[in-house]
Amino acid sequence: MKKVIVLACLFVISSTACKKDKGSDAGASGEIVIAAGGVHSLIVKADNTLWATGYNGNGQLGDGTTTSRNAAVKIMDNVKMVSAGGNHSLIVKTDNTLWAVGGAADGQLGDGTNTNKSTPVKIMDNVKMVSAGGNHSLIVKTDNTLWATGYNAYGQLGDGTNTNKSTPLKIMDNVKTIMGGDNYTLIIKTDNTLWATGYNGAWQLGDGTNTSKSTPIKIMDNVQMISAGVYHSLIVKTDNTLWAVGYNLYGQLGDGITTYKSTPVKIMDNVKTISAGFYHSLIVKTDNTLWAVGNNFHGQLGDGTKIDKTTAVKIMDNVTSVSAGHYFSLVIKTDNIVWATGRNLTGQLGDGTNTERNVFTKMYLP
Repeated sequence: MKKVIVLACLFVISSTACKKDKGSDAGASGEIVIAAGGVHSLIVKADNTLWATGYNGNGQLGDGTTTSRNAAVKIMDNVKMVSAGGNHSLIVKTDNTLWAVGGAADGQLGDGTNTNKSTPVKIMDNVKMVSAGGNHSLIVKTDNTLWATGYNAYGQLGDGTNTNKSTPLKIMDNVKTIMGGDNYTLIIKTDNTLWATGYNGAWQLGDGTNTSKSTPIKIMDNVQMISAGVYHSLIVKTDNTLWAVGYNLYGQLGDGITTYKSTPVKIMDNVKTISAGFYHSLIVKTDNTLWAVGNNFHGQLGDGTKIDKTTAVKIMDNVTSVSAGHYFSLVIKTDNIVWATGRNLTGQLGDGTNTERNVFTKMYLP
């Protein structure tokens, strides 16, 4: 049976991925970093402190408890990059050490065990970038090698097997950007080629088939940014055009219809940043306007309705970063304020309540 534990989102990046998929470097930029996971949110403030809110049943907030929060609590200092998965979190500190916390049933923390952790544990040194999938973790080291650990039933680790790993295994060289979807992985190599591996039952790998892969296959050239949801993928090419592929029942690809795509189709021009959520997509254009499309049952598009959209609708101005979780969305505006909308049953919006929103509401950050 296919294991589905939502997506793996990490956000705010430097140059080659969306302000999400490449990872985030608050230490270098002084910007706030956001990461929307399954039902929890991670925030790195401009002072490099890590804060977390939302569901904590597996310890994924990292505060030493399994108590869910509806307002962000401080976790640790000296953090520059984070990624929130289905039930686990990855953290890169300013000294390039990787730390992990939360669910570990499939080895996704990479500490050699299958035991959940409620406080972050150190995994490895010399880490440049991370991405947490539904139950797997991807790591790029400072030498541009890709490493992977965790759930691997569909080949999402890319090591040619379907065997889970509990410690990171080297997969390939010359990797620039990574993104972990629910049970699949997207990779941009240093030559800007896009590669994909793992579950492909909804055509989300973009290779024209719905056959899963256990080793990465090349999809297309000239790619600078990627975002992997549960069953759909978003791609920004070096000319800033947005392309989309995979599951499209709710219109999340943004092409105006609800027909699945097995190869990437062009959606729009002038795109700066993207994030693929559970069944919705967030897009920031080069003029810093936020656009949203797809499933809107919980108000995750933030347009004041709960009506699905099959073409992207403009939501707001002055947005720099986006992160789409499981039926909720996080954004950062140019004034460095974090806003959130959508499902809030476990406090993932961080506004001090458990009230669902269909318009963006300011997140409370001390």
